[in-house]
Amino acid sequence: MHKELLKFKQVASTQDVLRRLIKNRKEIAVFAYRQTKGRGRYKREWFSPAGGLYLSILVFPERHINSIPLISCLSVIETLKRLNFNKVSIHWPNDVFLNNKKICGILSERIDSAIICGIGLNVNIKNFPSKLSNATSLYIETGRIYSLEKILNLCLKNFWNFYDSLQNDTFNIADAYQYISGVGEPVVVKLSSKEIIKGIIHNVDEDWSLIVRTDNGMIKKIYYGDVIRVL
Repeated sequence: MHKELLKFKQVASTQDVLRRLIKNRKEIAVFAYRQTKGRGRYKREWFSPAGGLYLSILVFPERHINSIPLISCLSVIETLKRLNFNKVSIHWPNDVFLNNKKICGILSERIDSAIICGIGLNVNIKNFPSKLSNATSLYIETGRIYSLEKILNLCLKNFWNFYDSLQNDTFNIADAYQYISGVGEPVVVKLSSKEIIKGIIHNVDEDWSLIVRTDNGMIKKIYYGDVIRVL
């Protein structure tokens, strides 16, 4: 399904552009070649120089709201596979990894009945600040420069296809299970500065919650938090 796409050379944040368009009640996407105030979860700074793909999509889902971040991750996964990258995985709830390094982050923000889903994909970025030692890009992995336009079009096509199937109740979350990283591994989930859960990742549920078997044998469904792998 064709949806409108707005393109900018530079914005403060593609998320903020769409916040101003919610009142129009129209599903639409915004792409920028650069962000000056890009952000991730918990308002963390998102490194957004030229060479990355910065995309936000505004939707008004009638069902399966919690699964919007999942289909965003899958949209990126399918795009990378189309470019012949196969060692890809999803680190719950919102990161895509390539060759065990972070290639993409997803930011999902809910404003009343609207969801704005941001996708930050590292494409032609040649280096990262030292504090982002686990980040990578397609250029770093291959030494090649990629067409942002091609990747943008692939990502949007994948997203709208997944979104339509999600709203039509034809989406099968089993398609995502093969990409979920860490199942069966010990984790610490930081829910807040004062609350943590320790256990083993059991699975993810259809509503994209993380199912953790705690150290005392309880099964807990978690909808948010920072997942810290225990090595």
